[in-house]
Amino acid sequence: MELKALHTKELDRWIAERHYLKSAPVGAAIRLEFTDNGRRIGAMMFGRPTSPKIDQKHTLELTRMFFVDDTERFAESKALAMARRFIRRNCPQIRGLIAYCSTAAGHRGTVYEADGWFKISESRSGTGSWANRPNRQNRDLSVKLKFGRTP
Repeated sequence: MELKALHTKELDRWIAERHYLKSAPVGAAIRLEFTDNGRRIGAMMFGRPTSPKIDQKHTLELTRMFFVDDTERFAESKALAMARRFIRRNCPQIRGLIAYCSTAAGHRGTVYEADGWFKISESRSGTGSWANRPNRQNRDLSVKLKFGRTP
C-alpha cells in the first residue's frame, strides 16, 4: 500500500460518493490517497477540529476515511499508521489527532484501537441539531465515540 498527498476535488468527490455520510467536508488541511498497485483503495481527510474548544493550531481531526472492501487485511489500521507518519514528517506543529466514529453506522473504533488510539469520550445520543444553521442538515445524530492519538 502506498500513500500520496493529493489535494484535488476529484478525490473529494470520490470520498463523498462512497462515505456513508455522502459528503466531504470543506477545508481539509490534508488529503491522503492510498493505492495498491496503482489502484485507489482508500482516502483520508484531516482538518481542523470542529469543536472550537480543541486546540486548533496543534490538533488535526480525521474528518473522513473510506477504504474499499476488497483490500488487504487491516488496511485501515495500517493506513492510519502511514498517515500519522506523514503528519509527523510534514506537520511538526501537530501534537494530537482526534477522530470520531458513528455507532449508527455500526462503527466501534476497532481500526483506531488497532493503531494504538485511545477512546477519549462518548457523546450522548443525538439530541442536538444542525437544523438551525443555514445550509446544514442532520446527517447522523447517533452516539459518537471520540478517539485520540499522538501523530
